[in-house]
Amino acid sequence: MDTTSEIVFGCENMALSVPEMQKRLAETTRSLKLEKLLNRSLFSLSGGEKQKIACASADAIHPDIFVLDEPSSNLDTVSIKDLTSVIRHWQSEKKTIIVAEHRLYFLVPYADRILYMKHGSIAQEYTRLEFQSLSSDELQYMGLRALDPFTLPSEGLPKTDAPKLHIKGFQYSYEKYGTLNVDIPDLTLPQGEIIGIIGNNGAGKSTFARCLCGLDKKAKGLLEIDGSSYNSKQRRHISYMVMQDVNHQLFTEDVLDEMLLSMDGEDETTDTAQAKEILNSLDLLDKAKLHPMSLSGGEKQRVAIGSAIASDKKVMIFDEPTSGLDYRHMLEVSDNLNRLKEMGKSLFLITHDPELIYKCCTYLMFIQGNKVIWHRQMDKEAVKSLKEFFSQEQCE
Repeated sequence: MDTTSEIVFGCENMALSVPEMQKRLAETTRSLKLEKLLNRSLFSLSGGEKQKIACASADAIHPDIFVLDEPSSNLDTVSIKDLTSVIRHWQSEKKTIIVAEHRLYFLVPYADRILYMKHGSIAQEYTRLEFQSLSSDELQYMGLRALDPFTLPSEGLPKTDAPKLHIKGFQYSYEKYGTLNVDIPDLTLPQGEIIGIIGNNGAGKSTFARCLCGLDKKAKGLLEIDGSSYNSKQRRHISYMVMQDVNHQLFTEDVLDEMLLSMDGEDETTDTAQAKEILNSLDLLDKAKLHPMSLSGGEKQRVAIGSAIASDKKVMIFDEPTSGLDYRHMLEVSDNLNRLKEMGKSLFLITHDPELIYKCCTYLMFIQGNKVIWHRQMDKEAVKSLKEFFSQEQCE
């Protein structure tokens, strides 16, 4: 139930003595820089913070082999830098570290071997230098992410005169702690745009998203859009959120039914045809009759995104929508988001993925300390601010 107990849980199962557990807790806390996360409720953590605690619980049992499956998927670049330090520490201890990963920029400089897998088999094997010599076109052809994603050109085109939506008096706090987790007194944003929400882990981005779509019933404030005002309860009828952990919102027995669940159900034939079209656009049509929980993490992510598209809501919130996705599927998600924008939907993207931001975001919003620090359309000034944000994170 709390972070400190979670870190030493494996040690308890190994029947280690209390002094030894305390020693390992101290070592792991120091090496992973977790001092601020100790003695916290697991349920009050952001997705990135939970991931750091999961890495800590593995570190504390001192295994000889670490297997990391998308360890950076929900982490900001500061946390990724911390993760890199941990991996380097394990390397110095002569541990074997196997990492399945789509984000390459932080990992490749330290990798001894790079295995490229395709259809369940190892298709290529590279040394670090061989892999770093691959061109951007070669990486994209292989479906791989950029080795330097922070210097990409912005492709999102903001509308010149978009109508506005207004957020007024947004406040929310967790009862146990009493401090405000969201505090946005007055905010005006464009409608029908793809708004990228950036900020470090724990800044309040996901809590803001839950308030925006009405999931947190005690959240105060109104959303004004298209001349109407919506309180928390009313916002649930006009918005849809794809959560950071999509396992919480997959309910049916097969993927096709998951799409149909989000539709109005008035015409089954029409709905089924539309659902299949959505699945095809997300490279999921061949998975239509599979159980959603049998899919990979990236496939589940795309199913949840498909359900959002099928819902046809006015406001859509995506919390780390490209978590666990390779380059090709990131592009498919980007294309679908752009289609929704052209349909007039207002999209909010919480993301640490610079490639997705540069590919489709038309507006940016920076949250820090549970407040909106700045927001602006994706122009040259925004791109400059974005690059400064990522460069500051990498330097911290």
